[in-house]
Amino acid sequence: MHLTLLRHAKATDREEWSESDADRPLTKAGIEQARRVLVATAPLITASEIWSSPWLRARQTGELASSVWELPLREMPWLAGEALQPAERAARLERRTDTVLVGHEPDLGDLARFLCGARLDLKKCGLVLLVGDPVSGGMTLRGLWSPKMVLGLDG
Repeated sequence: MHLTLLRHAKATDREEWSESDADRPLTKAGIEQARRVLVATAPLITASEIWSSPWLRARQTGELASSVWELPLREMPWLAGEALQPAERAARLERRTDTVLVGHEPDLGDLARFLCGARLDLKKCGLVLLVGDPVSGGMTLRGLWSPKMVLGLDG
């Protein structure tokens, strides 16, 4: 399977947000950066659907990806917060379905480490492409892209 991990784009700072962390939205700059990254990375995406954390910033990023990449979007509560360990998240993947997961750090990084053994620095709106079997050590890292890598240093 091809598994793409997409970290949500830049959200409102926690210090500036008085409501639930789950309701923190993307900033205008985050939305614009996400659009640009998603358009630029469209040729890399081989997925048939997108699964997103229900937390607002991830859901907004997932909605943008769904629109740009023309893929269906499904909310997966198990992608929110630290509800599950990496092995439990991996067990929920459908092995025959190439999928994009939209979520948060450190969860996505922990999942990538479980699947491919590499510690990755996944920036906001960054992508990781893994290929293989979604079990411990069963996937190979095929790509890691930060927004700066995708858009150039002026990102």
